[in-house]
Amino acid sequence: MIFIVSGLLLALLSEFAVAPRIVARENLRLWHSVGSVMYLLQWVCAAATFGKLLPPRPQVS
Repeated sequence: MIFIVSGLLLALLSEFAVAPRIVARENLRLWHSVGSVMYLLQWVCAAATFGKLLPPRPQVS
């Protein structure tokens, strides 16, 4: 559940906090880097969520 909420929070922050600063071109290098890191963290949260949703592997004896 924490990965879902974190991914949603990252999406909201990048949409309403980072993207307007990139469009306004204020300190473009910094905000583009912050946006890229946030996008990467969103993918990490999505991968962790899908990893938790996978059924457990069968035990091989």
